[in-house]
Amino acid sequence: MRMLKSFFIICALAMMGYIATATAEPTMQTTNIHRIITHQQGWLNTSRALTPEDLKGRIILLDFWTFCCINCMHVIPDLEYLEKTFGDKLTVIGVHSAKFKNEQDSENIRAAILRYGIHHPVVNDFDFSTWKAMGIHAWPTFVLINPMGTVQAIYAGEGNRQKAERDIAALIKKYEGSINTTPLPIALEADKQPPGVLSFPGKLATDGEHLFVADSGHQRIAIMTMDGKITDSIGSGNTGKDDGAFEQASFNTPQGLAYKNGLLYIADTNNHALRLADLKTRQVTTLAGNGGQRHEPLTHAKPASQTQLSSPWGLAFSPDDTHLAIAMAGLHQIWSYDINAKTLSVIAGNGHESMDDGYYPHNSLAQPSGLSALDDWLFFVDAETSSVRLLREGRVYTLVGTGLFAFGYKEGVVDTALMQHPLGLFATQEAVYIADSYNHSIRLLAAAGQLSNFIGHGVRGNKDGAFATAEFNEPNDILLIGKKLYIADTNNNAIRVADLDTKMVSTLNVSEPKRSSAPELSQQLPNAEISEADIAADQAIDLTIALQKDWHINKAAPSALAIFDAQKKPVASFGKEALQQPSVALPALAKGDYRLQATLYYCADKTGAQCLLKSFDIALHAKAGGEKTITLRLN
Repeated sequence: MRMLKSFFIICALAMMGYIATATAEPTMQTTNIHRIITHQQGWLNTSRALTPEDLKGRIILLDFWTFCCINCMHVIPDLEYLEKTFGDKLTVIGVHSAKFKNEQDSENIRAAILRYGIHHPVVNDFDFSTWKAMGIHAWPTFVLINPMGTVQAIYAGEGNRQKAERDIAALIKKYEGSINTTPLPIALEADKQPPGVLSFPGKLATDGEHLFVADSGHQRIAIMTMDGKITDSIGSGNTGKDDGAFEQASFNTPQGLAYKNGLLYIADTNNHALRLADLKTRQVTTLAGNGGQRHEPLTHAKPASQTQLSSPWGLAFSPDDTHLAIAMAGLHQIWSYDINAKTLSVIAGNGHESMDDGYYPHNSLAQPSGLSALDDWLFFVDAETSSVRLLREGRVYTLVGTGLFAFGYKEGVVDTALMQHPLGLFATQEAVYIADSYNHSIRLLAAAGQLSNFIGHGVRGNKDGAFATAEFNEPNDILLIGKKLYIADTNNNAIRVADLDTKMVSTLNVSEPKRSSAPELSQQLPNAEISEADIAADQAIDLTIALQKDWHINKAAPSALAIFDAQKKPVASFGKEALQQPSVALPALAKGDYRLQATLYYCADKTGAQCLLKSFDIALHAKAGGEKTITLRLN
């Protein structure tokens, strides 16, 4: 059916003159397609809005997406593969056409770009005008534009990487030598984001003394005391799927966590895997998943080690300590991992993205994302239907929510109350606490079935204080420990604490262990310019920081510069105060090889101006007759 729809769309576009015909003149020019793509002004990952002239003569792959959509997340690796394969001969542009109201906000899209590691231009199609003009009907959809500025092909849904790769390769061959490969005005959102202790924290767990945090943006699990002091970390911080010691293990956007008896189970979401961290041996192993994504719903029990997963998101022990429920968001199902038998089976969801109650296989789910077990009852949030549901004795019941496109911010009972893409919850005998993510609030579902506002007021922000006025930014999970709610405030990169006695919200002061103040040679610097320079030996060197007029070094950001010898030991270093000056005197260096590394944060001289980041990694060769100056040009 999707292929048939795509065929009709292509035919319609052809009749409107959008698709090249056999008689078209091979002239590179701006077209109506280029104007459609660039008519919106809300661009991200660029220094300015793109224009039709920027797109002339390019092979363009449009990705129509919305950041709540699990299927849209699944095709991000496909886009990365295509970008890497074809380099500057392919221009990828994301068109963000929002499903939820919260997703229309460019700042929220920016957070999603950072969270998902997107490095190509993205335009905010907030009113669906680009979507409608291009005849799109589903998330995700790829549209391939040839250098003539006409539609070459449309690919709806997942699993289209090979088709797109084949068609792009054919276009490159056909238009060899005439493809526009001029660099676009890229200014990555990632380069504008100062580093923090936490990066997009997701799910939470506890052993009663420590808080385990899925520090998803840092590809690790942070282990901290209840007052925020990080005591240990699971994961090297690199993106990967390596087992082994905590320091060597790697993850890809971990989310769900479940702790029991010194063992921490981890939903390694973008690796499509279930991992286990043994806190006694400090070893990570893989229980299920081989790095590939499963595309068909699970129907019967299978050995865990031989079974692929699809974006596992939430974990909870249910109905007992020997079974781990898994919110398999990518397949719209809930699975069960039998810890003793090491098997996986389905306990809810027939794989259709919908909202049907009843027994399996007649019940259907829509991107389950958070689980909370209470005795043998399993509560879960179904993100795409903005609902809270209950799995009890094999049957699914809907407690709040009415369908895929019924969402908002409203108190009431099951048929009238509204939420907006909730991602986490915590159930007690008295009530269920809900992280109503896109409403930036904590909601309360009473045992009587009444949903009420509890903390926050439906507005994005970052504000401590009384429950009614506190503000969050897309909270992902919630955990009750004693009389305090611990909340993963994802887009604020923070853990918030709500005291149920005082009715006040505070921000946990999360801190890393103190490290040596001596700078260390970095293997990978953000937005780095790599070069070499011959400098004069045994003479002071004048280093100039070159900025365009009306720009300055950010006084608040941690700019730093250091020089290392051949043994990687620091021989000189300068902090953010010294780097406020336009020039810095470097010490005289004896003959030999050195390495200069610097990361500088700089901003335009106006209120609300953008701030950027640039790094330098320069191999220095100190020798007779070398240069007496070095220039670091920022813009």
